[in-house]
Amino acid sequence: MHHLTEAQWIAIAAHRLQHRWRSINPGQLDDLAADLWRDEYLRSLDPSKAVDQWLTPIWSPDMPRSH
Repeated sequence: MHHLTEAQWIAIAAHRLQHRWRSINPGQLDDLAADLWRDEYLRSLDPSKAVDQWLTPIWSPDMPRSH
C-alpha cells in the first residue's frame, strides 16, 4: 500500500465507518477514525481493513456464553 497522510487515512476510515454505521453523525465518525489512527497497529493497516478489523466482534455465535 502506498503511504497515506494522516488526513487521507482518517478520511478513508471515516468513509468506511459511514458505510457500516449510516445512522451515526459523520463528525463522530471522523473522531472515531482519528482515534483508530492513534492505534499504531491499526494505523499500519489499510484504513478500510483497519475499520473492518476494529468492528469484528470479540464474541462469535460459536463461542459458549458465560453466565
